[in-house]
Amino acid sequence: MGKIKKFRTADIRQIPGGKDPVRIIEEFITRRGFDPDVCAREKNSETAQWMLSLGDGEELEVLAEGLKRPAETTIYMGVNVAIVPIRGCHELLPAALEIADGLVGIKLSLVGYFLVLSATLGASGISSEDLDYHFKLITAQQSWFRDALAEELDWQS
Repeated sequence: MGKIKKFRTADIRQIPGGKDPVRIIEEFITRRGFDPDVCAREKNSETAQWMLSLGDGEELEVLAEGLKRPAETTIYMGVNVAIVPIRGCHELLPAALEIADGLVGIKLSLVGYFLVLSATLGASGISSEDLDYHFKLITAQQSWFRDALAEELDWQS
């Protein structure tokens, strides 16, 4: 038998395995110029939520759910685009759904009394570049959707 070479522990580095969705989201948040610890709203073993300020009082919600089950973990990103009024909702909702046919890669949802543009992604194999891509899809279509909705309903500003 040959001699066994001994390594100093300082020469051995740890190689992390797998992709942790929370780490990927925090990398995405850092790339956008935010501090993930400041943006964090909720973190537990099952879910994690961050809110990123987009300006003008708007916030992007990033939510990771199912963290205990890596194969079922989902990442949600969404931003409110309009408040649905009680009066006139029968005009606003059909117009919004008609305009939503033009959205690419994201969806329109009714959450409470808000219309929300969002993307829901499986966390398996996702990267921070994927999150950045979907963020850009949401923000690029946000103003288009609002303008199209205002034009459809003949709203002034």
